[in-house]
Amino acid sequence: MKITTVACSAILGILSAVFAPIVFGHHGWGGQYDTSTEIELSGVIKSVQWTNPHVTFKLLVDAGKPTEKLWTIESNSVSALNRMSIDRAVMSVGSRVKVSGFGPVAGANFGLFMNHMLLPSGKEVVFLRGAVPRWSDERIGNDDRLHGRVVETDINKRPSTIFSVWTTVYNDSNSHGMHIISGSASSSSSSGMAAGAVTPSYDATGAVIVCETIPPIQEMGSPYPIQLIDQIAKNKKIIMKVEKDDTTREIHVTNAPHKAVGAPSLAGYSTGVIDANKKKLTVTTSNLISAPNTVYTETFELSEDRNRLNYTQQTNTSSLVRGRYWQYQPGASVMPYGCTNAK
Repeated sequence: MKITTVACSAILGILSAVFAPIVFGHHGWGGQYDTSTEIELSGVIKSVQWTNPHVTFKLLVDAGKPTEKLWTIESNSVSALNRMSIDRAVMSVGSRVKVSGFGPVAGANFGLFMNHMLLPSGKEVVFLRGAVPRWSDERIGNDDRLHGRVVETDINKRPSTIFSVWTTVYNDSNSHGMHIISGSASSSSSSGMAAGAVTPSYDATGAVIVCETIPPIQEMGSPYPIQLIDQIAKNKKIIMKVEKDDTTREIHVTNAPHKAVGAPSLAGYSTGVIDANKKKLTVTTSNLISAPNTVYTETFELSEDRNRLNYTQQTNTSSLVRGRYWQYQPGASVMPYGCTNAK
């Protein structure tokens, strides 16, 4: 059985607290950037790190002057930028660009979370979801896919089963991450999994090392596409791919009661029961090395309009039921997250 489970750490990365039920989070700006106002900088791009979870580059401002500073500029993930039709070509080493974004809080180093970039060509790249161009009418960057506005209008062309690629709707809190559907938050109890902030790691060149290892069950709260693949006839398995961290999960399809096989592991052991029409899948996972007494129950169900995959998760240690949904978008795919340290 092959299970790939890798996860990211970044300059701003905060690993979500992991309890039973798991509380999911995402990389934030808190404590690093002042989101109350935008600042503008002009300079020369000195280096680029086009990797998840956040693209970064170095911008040299006021070169050769007493005020010279080397700023670290940060943006969205490679995955999100790809869905916005923004590629690495917009950041060329040696180019003089203007950028705007959220500057550092008092006492922080020279960092900026970029919302806009003006290229030497006069075209403007809009990185911030929902933002309008700041300087130019010639725009690069479209957030229609991220905001769920790319929809298959013909219901007959939508998936007829759960087996498809499903994407996150970023402007909807019911899709962007996990939320409580029912139960009291005070009823949750710890699973024994470690929780807390991730300290970035660096390679020999000083580049951020992108990947760390976390339980695959935690990836279900990430704001990235997933794919369910039907291999039931082949080997009685369902393969789940989660774009974030290039994660793969295996679900053993059975009609027998759940029973974990093998030694405890990071991924645990998952069994699944699927209905005859392949529109609803119930998954039971246990035997996690970090939560040996916790049993997770998940449901994946196709909506009546076949445009959404609805998801719930709960455990044997809490009354909480958490959930979210993903949307079907024509032409969507689970792209490589890029768990490398490529520059």
